[in-house]
Amino acid sequence: MIRRATLNDVNPLAMVIMRAWKVAYTGIIDQEYIEGIDKDRYVSIFKNNILNQEEIILVYDEKGVKGFISGKEQEGKYDCEIVGLYVDPETQGQGIGKLLFQKIEEEFRAKGRNNLIVWTLDKADNNDFYMKMGGVKKENKTLLYGGKSYRGVGFSFDLE
Repeated sequence: MIRRATLNDVNPLAMVIMRAWKVAYTGIIDQEYIEGIDKDRYVSIFKNNILNQEEIILVYDEKGVKGFISGKEQEGKYDCEIVGLYVDPETQGQGIGKLLFQKIEEEFRAKGRNNLIVWTLDKADNNDFYMKMGGVKKENKTLLYGGKSYRGVGFSFDLE
């Protein structure tokens, strides 16, 4: 099932992001940073994002949250952005990420948005996913985690 996140979801969302980071970015960024990811920090971030009307859509079943996507509208060349797409490692490969991605694309289109950007770490496994979803690697920037610099890539999606 799929729905918008509420304040009642902040703890399960934090757990999904923590588990996903440990799998997705081990070997790409400093392990000390990954091990130091703090649940309370993410709970606070999700509370603020939900209260500030950021789009957070989740997939769940009777056992709990399986994955989520968050996004926002913005001004500029890219008028919308996916801020995060995380699927619990135990349920990856079941189409949850694709479902979430398609849902937020649909929502951005309905709001008249045309150019979507997703920032991620270069060479992360999710790079292939974004290319399969139609993304084109168009942008580069430095991403900072734990005071260290990493190469970030931006995948662009034309929503028209």
